[in-house]
Amino acid sequence: MPPLRFGLVGLGRHGTRYATHLVAGDVPDACLGAVCRRDAAAARAFAAPRGITTHADPGLLFADPGVDAIVLAVPPNLHPALVPAALAAGKPVLVEKPLATDAEGARTIVAAARGASSPLMVAHTLRFDTVIQALRASLSAIGPLTLLTLDQMAEPSGQAWGDASGVGGALLNIGVHGFDLVRFLTGQEVVEVVCRTARAQSLEMEDTFAAVLTLSGPPGLAVVVDSRAAGGRSGRIVAVGQAGQLAGDFAAGTLTLIRGRERTPVPLPPSAPTVREVLRAFVQALQEGKPVPVTAEEGYRAVAVAAACARSAAEGQPVRLPP
Repeated sequence: MPPLRFGLVGLGRHGTRYATHLVAGDVPDACLGAVCRRDAAAARAFAAPRGITTHADPGLLFADPGVDAIVLAVPPNLHPALVPAALAAGKPVLVEKPLATDAEGARTIVAAARGASSPLMVAHTLRFDTVIQALRASLSAIGPLTLLTLDQMAEPSGQAWGDASGVGGALLNIGVHGFDLVRFLTGQEVVEVVCRTARAQSLEMEDTFAAVLTLSGPPGLAVVVDSRAAGGRSGRIVAVGQAGQLAGDFAAGTLTLIRGRERTPVPLPPSAPTVREVLRAFVQALQEGKPVPVTAEEGYRAVAVAAACARSAAEGQPVRLPP
């Protein structure tokens, strides 16, 4: 079969990661066929030497018969308009997280996905991290879960929209990773949140938060703490069980099994670029006719938790999530 030809909307810092993997042949049976970027000159400078088509408008890319599937790597406030339009063109869509900037926008996308003939996948890339995958596979070693904690610390993004009302902030741009992982690792839904936020360096939106999540079943509680005002980068996760703990750092690429005072390193496969793995999983699902690994509904749940956390922080009280 000929390779799946991707059309990429967004060729900024993150979109370039998708483009690089597709151009380099890192994704079997897939290639980059067309790009669309707001900076048309930059798009042509990237595409022309590689024989890739450029489009000045996303709608033209969606309608391009030389494009088989779409990747959207644009600010999330654009998703509620672009995702339904891409699906309406009959193309499978891979959209970057968060699915939208609020629960209403995410519900709009879910409705479009349910009525579409082609699948939609949300690129919650941290699910595909080597440490996260190994931790999930090792959960049985620590017995029934009693607590899950996650924290991500990173330097300021440097992107103007990252501190803009309605599109930026740590809850939407970092927190959804943790909120999605809580569901992915526990199999439970978040039913209530208590959250506090702070602005350490940002002018408009929160760049730091701490959230306690009440879950629908065991382990019952999870804690997510993130900051975009750190002088370094780390990503720690601890799964606490009745028979031990699994402590991982997905920034450092380590995972340790803890029982009593004993600490045993868990062997890990070589680290893999998460964007590449997301693309591979998406292509494999399309080729095999199987459900995509991260559905629109799952993307919605992460956004709904972020929205509930923002409301909890604003009101200074717990917030329940709808079923």
